Amino acid sequence: MLSQISAGVVPFNHASDWQDPCLTRKHISFPRLAVFTLLFLAVIGGGIFLALMEYRPYGIQLTSMVIYTAAVALYTFSRNRNGAQPFLLSCPVVRRQFSRLIRRHLGFLVALFIAQTTALNLRPNLPALWVTASSRDASPFTLILGVFCLCLAIAETLTNRSLLDRAHSIGPN
Repeated sequence: MLSQISAGVVPFNHASDWQDPCLTRKHISFPRLAVFTLLFLAVIGGGIFLALMEYRPYGIQLTSMVIYTAAVALYTFSRNRNGAQPFLLSCPVVRRQFSRLIRRHLGFLVALFIAQTTALNLRPNLPALWVTASSRDASPFTLILGVFCLCLAIAETLTNRSLLDRAHSIGPN
């Protein structure tokens, strides 16, 4: 070890030599493109399944959980606006955070399921003004529930990206 230091040779796995694959990769790989395309189609096509599953028991909740999961995964790992860093699923730093991200996501899914189930159970007791759609717009109940789901997804995405940013700033150790 002393000879390496005096000769100016530094071991390869030294933290200063590590280059982040999430930052150094300049092109998109085909598997990443395929995964992101499937996630995007799941978010967009989920509306069709939402309409089909509307009258099934827990159909709205389960379909919205699929759409929610696809949207959170898409926005957590992709390069978004303002030059945000993309996170590669193959990156060792990201892989070490998978269990934490999954546990966190399951917690958000439970919150989403409970909130939607409670809201849908309260729906019959609400005044007609709240649950009746106007000629052009959705009902206030639907809008509020949609905004809540969107806020939950934004909160999870931002906290996931913050977690991955902190993990990258620490490095591979």
